[in-house]
Amino acid sequence: MEKSVEFIRRKVFCHCDEFSSYEQAREYLKKELVKLNKMPQSLANGRSAADMLDDERPHLLVKPPKYDTARISEPRVNKYSCVAIDTCYYSVPDDLVGQFVLAKIYTDKVFLYHRQVLVADHKRAHERFKWQIDISHFTKTLAKKPGALASSVALAQAPQRLLLIHNKYYIGAEKSFIELVELVKKVGIDKVEAAIEELEKLNLKEVTTDKIVTICQRQAFPAKDKMIDKECQIEKTSREILNLYAKLLNENELILTEVR
Repeated sequence: MEKSVEFIRRKVFCHCDEFSSYEQAREYLKKELVKLNKMPQSLANGRSAADMLDDERPHLLVKPPKYDTARISEPRVNKYSCVAIDTCYYSVPDDLVGQFVLAKIYTDKVFLYHRQVLVADHKRAHERFKWQIDISHFTKTLAKKPGALASSVALAQAPQRLLLIHNKYYIGAEKSFIELVELVKKVGIDKVEAAIEELEKLNLKEVTTDKIVTICQRQAFPAKDKMIDKECQIEKTSREILNLYAKLLNENELILTEVR
């Protein structure tokens, strides 16, 4: 192990050893290892480690199940709909306040489960007393107090695409924006952005959640129509087969009558 670490240090991190984040260092290591594995080796007649691995791959044993390196804990959800892990706080849906959840803690991610269902995942915070908040976890709470949205940590930490929509169309319309967050949970941000783009092309004076919902529902109709057409075609084909079968039976009965 020590030799492997020393090898990586000399061959990889001797060229660059300063990074702005853990993710950047990891991506750099991956790229450099790929380069090393593709380099020709004199002791292997100029072949690379990647080439030799390709030759051996058909003879390798079946890949074992993934070894889960997560640290496990079972924190209780506090009154702010968050769980505490290593002095930092991570949000879960606000209907789980007071419940216990299962936390799987990795070096870069935190996954939270309730009754074996994944209810939240967050990028892990490594500094002390940091809050990782998902705005979609607080829609029920914010619906009761929409005025708290503007100054909330939930809005400040919202995804950039959702935050841009809020700043452009929903300043002063907090209740409608909370409804939009619920819609994003159901259909995804891509469909919401596409609906907004379509509304902008129509030169409407304002973009509202009701109009976005209407566009999203209309976009779903073509797929439904195709399903109806498909069902009609199946029904039509089934009727044709039954008619042919009935005709065949009638013909056979006629032949039997003539023979008698």
